[in-house]
Amino acid sequence: MTEHIEVAVWGGAGEHGRSCYHFQAGETSVLLDCGGKKEHGGQYPALVAQLVRKLKAVFLSHAHEDHMAALPLLLQHGYTGEVWLTRETHRQLPGYAKAWRRYVQSRGGTVPYGPYDWERMRYRFLDDEAPQGEWASIAPGLRAAWGPSGHLPGAVWLLLELEGRLAFFSGDYSSESTLLQSTLPPAALFAGRSIELALLDAAYGDAPGTQTSHLIELTDKLAEVHARGGHSLLPVPTCGRGMDLLVELIERLPELPIAAEASLTLEWARMLRPDLAAHWLRDEAPARLASAMRRIRTVTTDSERRHLLSDDPHVILSPDGMMLAEPALTYSRLLRGDPRHAVIFTGHRSSDARTDEPYSAEIASCRYKVHQGLPDVQQMLRKLRPQRALLVHAETGATARLTSHLLRQGYSALNETQVWQQLPRADESMTS
Repeated sequence: MTEHIEVAVWGGAGEHGRSCYHFQAGETSVLLDCGGKKEHGGQYPALVAQLVRKLKAVFLSHAHEDHMAALPLLLQHGYTGEVWLTRETHRQLPGYAKAWRRYVQSRGGTVPYGPYDWERMRYRFLDDEAPQGEWASIAPGLRAAWGPSGHLPGAVWLLLELEGRLAFFSGDYSSESTLLQSTLPPAALFAGRSIELALLDAAYGDAPGTQTSHLIELTDKLAEVHARGGHSLLPVPTCGRGMDLLVELIERLPELPIAAEASLTLEWARMLRPDLAAHWLRDEAPARLASAMRRIRTVTTDSERRHLLSDDPHVILSPDGMMLAEPALTYSRLLRGDPRHAVIFTGHRSSDARTDEPYSAEIASCRYKVHQGLPDVQQMLRKLRPQRALLVHAETGATARLTSHLLRQGYSALNETQVWQQLPRADESMTS
């Protein structure tokens, strides 16, 4: 058995975006995610061709562009193996691939692979090979187990066994989703062993807030905008956070009219299918979501959007979460001249998401947690007790503050956990 698991960061530590991590134990190596970054027209991981060619498998935690947009580049670097993911993530890939291409082209860039390269890739489905929480054999010397991570439907954590050694990848993780299930590896998978290496979502750095506190901040802001006679635009991803927010706002602010784009409502209605709900939703979630959807106004066309904005003030849910694409951009243009209105971001905001001048409408940020901050990372470390942990998905300063806080709290001693970070430059990979 090899001495330890080595990890190389090809993107995603010390930054938000282009998540890509190379694990190796002896002759067995895997890649976890291969994403882009929605800044400066698109940024990509620092792939190492000679290592890509030797990969036994590539795993995709979920379908967001910052985790999948660079996957076809692996073909150019000689990868001939399979990409392991869930069926639900595979279903979402074409939509997010098109969104990435639209974003790059809208910034005057060129995607460095062809649109048909996605079809050249070979996929295997984790949920076909083993139920959640059970081992699946991937290749000689390599096993994997999976479970829902609470980030969006189809998103998973991964427990990997590489030549007998255990590594955990949280993917993008949230235990506080209103509707989505989240689990952690069951004790039966460990069989008395410990996790040698854990790669943990720490996108919110040392932020201490709970979901409840963030929802109070958001609902207070929405009530304030409504009271002054303004519309509130909430750009949200197509899957995940938007349906959580719909339910929370309907239940917490029943007096506020809510409208949603048809592309969102179609996705939410699909999640009510019993087979999908059983895989990805909490037990009570389908009833709450169905009830909320009966109380909203659905918008499809530009004329309907203009009519909506001339009507009484609404909370408007529209894709995409970073407000880099239509129809969110149309809403933004129509709202920008009136200070009564507000655009409220509930997630990460790309530096490309600038509002054109003059912009009189209010721009606000009220987080809805779909990642982990300080209390969440603490809880995950307590439960998993890894020998080493790598904190990822946040900018350098936030990661450093979280690391310092955890060390002051004694996590390295009490849990026999070395909390450490690697901060890659855009033009290099880093190995530890």
